[in-house]
Amino acid sequence: MSLARLDHLRDNATMWRVWDDLWDRWEDVEARFARVARWAPRQGERGWADADMLSLGRIGIRAERGEDRLCRLTRAEQISLLTLWLVSRSPLMMGGDLPTGPRETVELLTNDEASEVLFHSRNSRDNREVLREDDLVLWTARDTDGRTRYAAVFSLADAPRRFAVPLGSVGARPDDHARELWTRTDTPHDGRHPHVGLPAHGAALYRFGEARPGSSRG
Repeated sequence: MSLARLDHLRDNATMWRVWDDLWDRWEDVEARFARVARWAPRQGERGWADADMLSLGRIGIRAERGEDRLCRLTRAEQISLLTLWLVSRSPLMMGGDLPTGPRETVELLTNDEASEVLFHSRNSRDNREVLREDDLVLWTARDTDGRTRYAAVFSLADAPRRFAVPLGSVGARPDDHARELWTRTDTPHDGRHPHVGLPAHGAALYRFGEARPGSSRG
């Protein structure tokens, strides 16, 4: 669906697809970044842009394409996929068979700290892409509590990379507690120029704000 039809879509639907089928190929995931960035500021109670089902876990049982298989995306690529869907507030629909899927897939899908970004960032103006430069993509979001902020750091590089990411420019304050949500580890920072190391096609998802019970020092 096109943004040109937004008013019609909001008047007649609560959710609409904005892309072709997503399969377990990195090129499918990478292609979503630009279009999802255009739709994210329009997400809300008047309707939701759907970037398609999550091709994770065991897929292909009755698929139109390919054999019965486990998702071919690397774990890093799966984390990037989920991070982009969460921070852009795309509807989450599982496209794999959960009962026969790997435990690692279920752990990603049930990471309650990461899912906070989807459930607790309600102002679409704050969920947005703020930087795309070479192989680095940055998104930010803000919690409804008015204090907590989130930042997603993506690498589109085909090899592991370290990026200088000034967390202060993506919402972190010097006195904030910083936590990476996929690894559930605390991250020291000074709000200036820490380096974020990511695997090929990987992502990190940070929460900035007050320390919470149960946080662990990484």
